[in-house]
Amino acid sequence: MHSTDSLFQLNAVWQSAGQLQFPDALEPWLLCQGSLTALLKSYCQTFRLELVAEHWQRLPDFLQQQWQQPQGLKRDVILWCDNKPCVYAQSWLPESTLEKMEPLARLGAQPLGEYIFQHASLERGGIEVALLEAGLQLPVVGMQNELWARRSVFSLQNQELLVQEIFLPGVLEL
Repeated sequence: MHSTDSLFQLNAVWQSAGQLQFPDALEPWLLCQGSLTALLKSYCQTFRLELVAEHWQRLPDFLQQQWQQPQGLKRDVILWCDNKPCVYAQSWLPESTLEKMEPLARLGAQPLGEYIFQHASLERGGIEVALLEAGLQLPVVGMQNELWARRSVFSLQNQELLVQEIFLPGVLEL
């Protein structure tokens, strides 16, 4: 059984989206450059964000090295469309980003994408993709088979954050 922390820190082999072959049905989701929240909303009648967890913790080693900071806010959410769990998302926000962009620390049930994509200063780094092994235990939605995920570093007013998204089977039913 894998935890969501080890999923992103240790077990995933992330590669540039251009280097991997993935199912055609997932291509628009994995390669979406805009707001994934907006794309999901366009496919369903009822959209809901479930805040699974949000707390301060030690940043994964690779983020500590990148951001030169020891801790940040980890936020886990599930994006639901028409009562189907479609995306399990995890964001990591370093302390310096939250100090300069304080509303990010108070999102609650508001999607991160709705907030960041309204800012003209938003820049997105390259999209990396990984195929996650079966056996991942996700809060709320339980044990999963093999799943595709993506991640990107975003910069908002020169402040970085990392967003990682796992595409659950429900996304293919939209």
